[in-house]
Amino acid sequence: MSISFSRIMVPVDGSPQSIVAFRAATHFAKKLNAQLTALHMHENNKTAGELHQTLNAENAGVDFHYLHRDGAVDKEIIAASKESNTELIVMGTHGVSGFEEFWMGSNAYKIVNSSTCPVLSMREDAGINQFKSIVLPIDTSFESRQKLPYAIKLAEVFGATIHLLGVSTDKNKESEYKVNAYLRQTIEKLNGCHINSSHEKRLGGNITNQTIRFAQEKKADLIVIMTEQELQIGSFFLGKYAQQMVNHSNIPVLSIPPREDIMVTEARL
Repeated sequence: MSISFSRIMVPVDGSPQSIVAFRAATHFAKKLNAQLTALHMHENNKTAGELHQTLNAENAGVDFHYLHRDGAVDKEIIAASKESNTELIVMGTHGVSGFEEFWMGSNAYKIVNSSTCPVLSMREDAGINQFKSIVLPIDTSFESRQKLPYAIKLAEVFGATIHLLGVSTDKNKESEYKVNAYLRQTIEKLNGCHINSSHEKRLGGNITNQTIRFAQEKKADLIVIMTEQELQIGSFFLGKYAQQMVNHSNIPVLSIPPREDIMVTEARL
């Protein structure tokens, strides 16, 4: 399955958080030779003209487009991304002015959980980095490994190392056996793609905290997770875990929605 990030969208409102997200999106667009669209919602304290001028000063060398929409922020972002066949949304979290209510608390997760394309969420303090270190948590769910092609694509583009973390809420033998098998398959795939990697296991406890702590130790630039839009028993990153990750990680989080057309060979356990 070929992964593409050729059309990137970033919601903006003039807040520091959205400007940081815009700069990260511009960096992605340059590396991926992608089209970049800034989506400016009406609810903000900057006029469309002022913000457009600010953004134009930041996007030299990028195929740049600018949209101005009114209406409910979350619904307009999803609608605009579908209309333009967006393949990656980059958004700032905990914004101010018009975005403040939308981004705060569980509302930040609405856009992640509703989007049919990957969403990169990041705080203002994340700054702009080179995305050289990627953390990929691998759990006991079959869907967990669907994010691997996306991580490989970014690792190839940015010359990154992928740090695998085998995780499970349980410490029982069955969970450990499954994590070991999925880690082994993932390592083999990375080796076949000539991607530098490391791996570690941390079983038991809060998986969000385990992943964030591991990412901080690795000085990671990015955490890649799955979002489960149709919750399934036994799956790892159910809504609450993905939501915790998006809301609490000070490291940018790339949330990948499950896709039926990405098939991963089931391990023979």
